[in-house]
Amino acid sequence: MNNLIVVVFMWLLVLTLALRARTRPDNTMLKAAIVIAASLTTNIDGLYLWAANRLPWPNGLDLAANVLLIFGVYYLSLAIAHGARAGDSTTGMQAMWLRRAAVITVVIMTVSFAFIDDPVPSFSFMLDYGSQPSAALYSGIQYLYILAVMVGTLVTCLRNVPQMRRRRFRVGFRIIALGCIAGIVLCLSVLVMDAGNVTGNEELRRAAATVYDVSNPLTVVLLSAGLAVAPIGRILSDLGARRQIRVLEPRLREVWLATVAQTPAVSLVGTTAQSVTGAQRNRRRNTADTIHRLVIEIHDWMDLAENSGREMSPADRSVLNRAEALCLKQDRPL
Repeated sequence: MNNLIVVVFMWLLVLTLALRARTRPDNTMLKAAIVIAASLTTNIDGLYLWAANRLPWPNGLDLAANVLLIFGVYYLSLAIAHGARAGDSTTGMQAMWLRRAAVITVVIMTVSFAFIDDPVPSFSFMLDYGSQPSAALYSGIQYLYILAVMVGTLVTCLRNVPQMRRRRFRVGFRIIALGCIAGIVLCLSVLVMDAGNVTGNEELRRAAATVYDVSNPLTVVLLSAGLAVAPIGRILSDLGARRQIRVLEPRLREVWLATVAQTPAVSLVGTTAQSVTGAQRNRRRNTADTIHRLVIEIHDWMDLAENSGREMSPADRSVLNRAEALCLKQDRPL
């Protein structure tokens, strides 16, 4: 059941990130989420056994899935670091060391996996074969890598969250930080289980397994939720902005016609009252761009010395204030 919950949340994250894939300049996070989701999907018992029985190498699917997981975690950590501290020159150095560590981890995993005596496919791989030292190394090295990534990502989140301007990013990265804490607990529980398997300490293994059963789905749920907050918040923000634009644009045009249209020299592009009403029909410009342009030209009209004695009505001023707030919200300079 836990495996199913984990898989569902990962694919939901993929769908959420895919909603804005065409307009997003960097889709590293989406690609990482797809790789991790595909890796975790193989943990579904029936699917694993069905696929494993059709492969030439018993439990080779376990190795393939965990290799995908390592590289998925690598790319996910890069995407999180880039989002948390865009423009930081240390990101490139961090990426280099993470990439090298990921390659070394995969090599050690592959070599150790080759020495595991696993003649029969098993969806409880470590439970059945974990008493072998090579199996403990195979599992331990991958979770040591994930542990290091979780610690590094947690530090990145804690350092950069206070500097984030937008609330959705602060909330999202705080949830990601909680997911990293859960991930650290998850990795430690796996390492303890590996030690219990090798030493034959069943009591220790069961105690760690209890922690694992809670921390595994909790880690995926928190990380998926944290990563989904920003894109969902952006979608909701865009929908709200579109509603505001539909309401503001005709009213702002009326203000423009009562001010700038009476002084054509103010217009940045020589706009006249006729061209504004024509633009309503032709829609050559994006409405958000149009609102921004109209606000700029109204500002210019207000700054003209010859108009210093003329004041806008409170209603018109209210419309202009709302348009200014909308432009600032969209990071458009005024």
